[in-house]
Amino acid sequence: MLSVTATSLRAGSRRAVSRVAGASSVAAPRQIRRPNVALCQALSTTTALASPPARDRAREIVAQTVSNIGSNQQYLKLFTSVSSQKFAVIKVGGAILTEYISELCRSLLFLYEVGLYPVIVHGAGPQLNRLLEEAGVEPQFKEGIRVTDAKTLGVARKLFLEENLRLIDRLDELGVATRSLSGVFMADYLDKEKWQYVGKITKVNKEAIEKSIEAGYIPILTSMAESEDGRLLNVNADVAAGELARALEPLKILYLSEKGGLFDGEGEKISHINLDKEFNHLMSQPWCRYGTRLKIKEIKELLDTLPRSSSVAIIHPSEMQKELFTDSGAGTLIRRGDKM
Repeated sequence: MLSVTATSLRAGSRRAVSRVAGASSVAAPRQIRRPNVALCQALSTTTALASPPARDRAREIVAQTVSNIGSNQQYLKLFTSVSSQKFAVIKVGGAILTEYISELCRSLLFLYEVGLYPVIVHGAGPQLNRLLEEAGVEPQFKEGIRVTDAKTLGVARKLFLEENLRLIDRLDELGVATRSLSGVFMADYLDKEKWQYVGKITKVNKEAIEKSIEAGYIPILTSMAESEDGRLLNVNADVAAGELARALEPLKILYLSEKGGLFDGEGEKISHINLDKEFNHLMSQPWCRYGTRLKIKEIKELLDTLPRSSSVAIIHPSEMQKELFTDSGAGTLIRRGDKM
C-alpha cells in the first residue's frame, strides 16, 4: 500500500482542467535488473543485451532523455516502491506501431534502463482495416465493435503476430529484454450471433506476466483472447488493457495517443481531470461528445474498480517519460481525487 505522501506526488502538482464551455522471446539477460534509487546509478549498473555499439547508443538515448525532461527522482522512488508488475499497463494502438514505433521504443528503453517493467498490450486496427480492404473485404462494425468472421480472424491472427514480433525486434536492437506472451486473456463469446468471433474477457492469467517480469523481461501481449475450448477470439485493445489493469492494479495505466491527450472545446489540451469533482461537469459540456465522452466514461468505470492510487494518462509515446517523471506532465492525467 502506498503512503499518502507517495500517492499525492504526481497528480497533486497538476492543475485541474479549466471549466470552459467550448510466443517468442529474446535471449535471457545475463543479470536481472534491479531498480536503483538514482537514475545515474541505474545507468551505471544495468547490463545491456545488445552489442557494444548498440549498448552505447542505448545509454546515450537514456542519458539524453534524463537531460531533456529534467527528471525528478521522487517519481522513480515512487514507481520502484511497489512490486514490479504493479508499475504500469501501457496500451499501444496500431497507429502508434505504424507511425511512432521509434518514439515508443526509446521510451520503453528508458523505463527498462531505470529498472521499470511496464506490461504492454497492443492492437493493430488500422493495419487490419487496410489488409481487409486490399483483400476486397469491407470492415464491418456494430455498435462500435468490429464484426469478426472467420476470414477476418485469420487475417488478424497473422497480423497481430507480425506486429508483436516487429515491436520485439525493434526493442531487441536497443538491448531491451522482452517476452511475447499468449494465452493471458481467457474469454467467452461476447455475442456470437451479432459479432461472431469477438470475445469478452473472463479471466487474466497473471502468472506468466509476473514470472516474465521477475526474470527481467518486459511482457508484450496482443489483445487476442482464447476461449475455454481453445478458440481464438478478437478483443478490442482498449478493453483488453482495461481488464489487464483490473487484474494487476497498477499505479499507472497509459493509453498512447497520436494527439497526446484530451482536448477541451477551445482546442486546449486538458492537463488533469479530477473525476471526483469534475466528471458531472465534463459530461454536461457541449464539446464533450462522441469519442471524448466515451473515453472519459470508460476511464471512470475502470478507475472506480481500482485503488485510489491508480491513475490513467493519455499521452504521446515520445512524451511518456515527461508524463511519468516530471511535475508538469505532458498529456492528460485522470484520477479520482486530486492532492491528498
